[in-house]
Amino acid sequence: MNKKLTPHQFSDLAKKLPEVHSQSSELAELIKSKPQKVQQVLGEYYSWSEIYELSFVEQLAYLFVLLDMQKPVLEIAASTAPQQALILASENGGKLDQWYELNKDNIEKKHLLWLVIVLQRNILSIMLFHQSIGALVEQVRQGSMEAFFKAVSVDRSILSCPTFADRLSLAELKNDKPFFIRLRKALKGPSLKHMAAIGDLRYAIVMLRESGFHTYTDDELIALFVNNGLYPKSFNAAKNLRKHIQAANKIATT
Repeated sequence: MNKKLTPHQFSDLAKKLPEVHSQSSELAELIKSKPQKVQQVLGEYYSWSEIYELSFVEQLAYLFVLLDMQKPVLEIAASTAPQQALILASENGGKLDQWYELNKDNIEKKHLLWLVIVLQRNILSIMLFHQSIGALVEQVRQGSMEAFFKAVSVDRSILSCPTFADRLSLAELKNDKPFFIRLRKALKGPSLKHMAAIGDLRYAIVMLRESGFHTYTDDELIALFVNNGLYPKSFNAAKNLRKHIQAANKIATT
């Protein structure tokens, strides 16, 4: 089984990144413009934060089971070229759209919304920090307060996640003023200004790494990143890309 992305497959995925950005904005606008409809979909007990206690892969697996979506996902995973199968399945009219049309009357829409939110927040976290929210939560369990505030900046609802609620309660008991000063800053959301230019690059590096990325020539790096608009063209582009990749490899991604 080929687990490594081909240059063509990578290009197809890179072209979807603008769509990922727009979908995030579209969801926020939908929630603002149709609050009653969204509330109707959510119903009662609609917090998704406890899902973040799982690793990113486990989060998706859990949501796929809630949606009874295992069959198409397992078929994609069992393919001789799973990356290409996923690309084809996610296209308009592809296998995932077909699954939705067949099952839309039976699935709980709340769980579908959870899937969208959790996926978008994890993608944002990877773009900002090279790490999924699940990876940040694991670091918080190991005592990292830096990871705590990073995760909060990506999704403020994570404060109701048990791992985060424990640390919040402890800070309250200790009247930890420095903690709450940092928390107030994190609650404002991520600072995107200095990260916007390389956000897609970070996500692309993680995408390659999780798909068997280990060795590429300088020409392949240029073709993958520069030609797809993920990194500016320059004399030292390949060398600089390797530095970004080496930095990413030191971080527990998902």
